[in-house]
Amino acid sequence: MRQVSRRKVIVGTAAALSATAAPAQQNDSGTGLPPADQAEVDAKYANVIRKYGERLSEAQQTRSREVLVRHQLMLKRVRDFALENGDAPATGLRLQPEKRP
Repeated sequence: MRQVSRRKVIVGTAAALSATAAPAQQNDSGTGLPPADQAEVDAKYANVIRKYGERLSEAQQTRSREVLVRHQLMLKRVRDFALENGDAPATGLRLQPEKRP
């Protein structure tokens, strides 16, 4: 219970801090993420650094941030896909024949 509360405080603090600095970070980082998505990346990155920061080199820290940004971009595409409860499931698997030269 205590760790859950601590995590909420850390994530909330990271989100609040990144929300105030999000426009500057978005322009500087060039990720093209909206401020809300950038805040989510910053919160996840802060959690990674909190957990593994002393064990990661500078290159690994940079790479972890890049991976988080790429994952957020993929999640953004999935979340942007409009889907309603009444939509039929995609049950068909279409396989294309392999084209040979």
